[in-house]
Amino acid sequence: MKKEILELLNFEPEKIKVIYNGYDKGIFKGYSPSELNGFRNRFKLPQYFLLFVGALEPRKNLERLIKAYISLNKDVKKDLKLVLAGVPGWRNKKIMALINVEKENIYYLGYVSNQELAFLYNLATLFVFPSLYEGFGLPPLEAMACGCPVVVPNISALPEICGDAAYYINPYNIDSIAEGICKVLDDKDLREELIKKGLERAKIFSWDKSAREHLEVFEETLRQ
Repeated sequence: MKKEILELLNFEPEKIKVIYNGYDKGIFKGYSPSELNGFRNRFKLPQYFLLFVGALEPRKNLERLIKAYISLNKDVKKDLKLVLAGVPGWRNKKIMALINVEKENIYYLGYVSNQELAFLYNLATLFVFPSLYEGFGLPPLEAMACGCPVVVPNISALPEICGDAAYYINPYNIDSIAEGICKVLDDKDLREELIKKGLERAKIFSWDKSAREHLEVFEETLRQ
């Protein structure tokens, strides 16, 4: 992030150019019910679920997310499961232990392909991404592009990427994570607003735009 470069390396602001990532718009988009239902049946996914995507490692803050989910009312968890998708990562013994505590309600899928990931975003009731640090934050962007409302931390690069298209929580506070989940679930108008804003926000990012901006920087550098 530009702010961190300025703070840590004391670069002159005018010498820093921020260029955002894009995402695969051919994959991360809306899909038909028939395609999604076939995928749901194949993976035996619940009708309603929270989704997290990322490696099972400390930086992703999964311990607090799982504890926040466990703290939800039993009636809520009966109808709303937690689905985790991502590689095992590292230092994940505590995370796996927590999953086992609530194994009837938590589905760990492991690694999934990009196409499978897009289907998951489409099917998820809510995407929750409480990561403690992200240099960009691709999963929330992909989720927004697929029409899934997102809950993310109010730190690192995520507010810059998500803008007003996400519900923000304090990732260090389990109650804040649980409150964010419940707030978006209970407020249909808010949920629909986040979906609409997310779809529009995602349009800002593309690999074509990223490539053009890189080329402009290279050309400007050669002219100096």
